[in-house]
Amino acid sequence: MLLAVALFTACTKEIDFDFHEVDPIVVIEGRVTNEGSTVVVSRSRSVDNAERAHCLQGAIVTITGEGITTPLLYDAEKDCYYSAMTGVPGVTYELSVDFEGKHYEATSEMQAQATIDSYEFMWFPMMNERWISFEMWAQDPVPNERTYYWFQMHRVSSHPHFEGHAQTEPYAWDTFDDRGCPPGKVFVDMVTVSEKMMDEDEKENWKWILYDGDRITVELMTVDRTVHNYLSELRASQQGSGANPHSNITGGCLGYFAAMSISRTETIVFDRKSMKDLK
Repeated sequence: MLLAVALFTACTKEIDFDFHEVDPIVVIEGRVTNEGSTVVVSRSRSVDNAERAHCLQGAIVTITGEGITTPLLYDAEKDCYYSAMTGVPGVTYELSVDFEGKHYEATSEMQAQATIDSYEFMWFPMMNERWISFEMWAQDPVPNERTYYWFQMHRVSSHPHFEGHAQTEPYAWDTFDDRGCPPGKVFVDMVTVSEKMMDEDEKENWKWILYDGDRITVELMTVDRTVHNYLSELRASQQGSGANPHSNITGGCLGYFAAMSISRTETIVFDRKSMKDLK
């Protein structure tokens, strides 16, 4: 919570960065889930390039699990290599990608699904202001072992501020584990934006402000420790550490391969007036 406040309240100063151009690096983002399997092959972009990376064609992609090798074919509609193959908890899957004369591979163990019990937005008092907090409870699928999670919140807004701008990145995301949670339970508590920021509606805060009518979905993904560590390092790099995260894919690329289970909330239609105050 303190980190969220620091991000929103820190003083700003215009600084010119001298970024050195480097040759693009292959980026592979692979998933085996309870909903199917996808792999995106792209290249790294300049730090000032906000354009969404599209999947590159021409790769040979397979995923092997329980002795069965499944090819993933390029799907133009999904813009990725895709198979309807779903993962089985406890099974280790192997990713193989051959692209432009180079071979990349990785392994990841499929994790059990965390069932979501409840979730809601509410007002949270902090620093003499009211902030919006999102709270979610889920069942820990393996209560006697350390379990790792990847949390993503997606927002689709029809507000005029966003007209003509595609929303391709999650509204918010983070990683955590079940340390500090009650036995058998998983708890997520994310502070998003203050009531003052919403009232002032400054352009610099539009990406954080939730507007009435925004449609929000939340994903809770159970991942293995290696993927959790990669995502934690990615988060640190986005906050200014300056170091690329350590990929679990061999062959000299960026990215990750995760065998993970996904749970989703139903779509939440945001309504500021309907939120309760945290007691």
